[in-house]
Amino acid sequence: MSVSVLMPVYNTKYDFLRQAIESILSQTYEDFELIIINDASTDNAEDVILSYKDNRIKYYKNERNLKLIATLNKGLDLCSGKYIARLDSDDYCSSQRLEKQVEYMDTHPETGVLGTLFEFVPEHVREIVNVEDIPLCIRYIPGCLLHSSAMMRKSVLTDNKLYYNSDCLHAEDFKMWSDISRVANVAVLPEVLTYYRQTETGICAQNENFQNKMLMLISFDNIIKDFECDREKMYPILVKFTKSIPLTENEFKMTKELFKSVINSLVPKLSEPYNARIIQYLEAIIQHFKIIKEVKTIWMNH
Repeated sequence: MSVSVLMPVYNTKYDFLRQAIESILSQTYEDFELIIINDASTDNAEDVILSYKDNRIKYYKNERNLKLIATLNKGLDLCSGKYIARLDSDDYCSSQRLEKQVEYMDTHPETGVLGTLFEFVPEHVREIVNVEDIPLCIRYIPGCLLHSSAMMRKSVLTDNKLYYNSDCLHAEDFKMWSDISRVANVAVLPEVLTYYRQTETGICAQNENFQNKMLMLISFDNIIKDFECDREKMYPILVKFTKSIPLTENEFKMTKELFKSVINSLVPKLSEPYNARIIQYLEAIIQHFKIIKEVKTIWMNH
């Protein structure tokens, strides 16, 4: 088996689920299995899934709701393919997606995860990016590689004992790409092959504030690991970030100096939009510390 497509399902809208499944079943590349895991949905998801009589579908049902990360990790163990492709149950992809990703992965054995460009639906708008920038900022800017577009090399995961990190709730993909990028190459095909649906009831929309802080935490941790700094002093600052504890003036200065070195190192190497985005993202982390300090001051004054 060359490719395992992993699709967790939980209470996905009927039409969206059908479109996701059918976009995989209609692939021009046919050597795949579609691993669908129903995470104890309370709607008619099972009826939709069982309506397809295709032996490439491998259907599993959780007896209780395990949530996304546990379900994804269960799926990784179930996948028998050389490559593991991801697709969320409310997204869909081009009929040539698997064919083009397999062709690239077969000819680039150093690549551990491969994404594609994508469009937002139903608007059908896309962001113009230079995919050559993505390996440079994959550990520092979330959203560089869309989870639903990813194809991972299973041997990279098994050889390095990589799973989705349960401590990185709502940011498990960003953490996974960070981990993979330390042991293998990351790449993105410069072609729209995936269609990403944003909904008000989606996981990202419902957990935006928590997710943003988790993404910042992962980015901050990667910066401390990757750039020259006094790690014995920076890691306590990271803990303070996690616990929303204000920094001392000296800690705040150290953090700004570290981020300035990151900007000076990365921005000259990046093109639009990532050269501006890395600055905006690090400024957002600094702003988070400022807000903590302001809230603490207001609380103490009362």
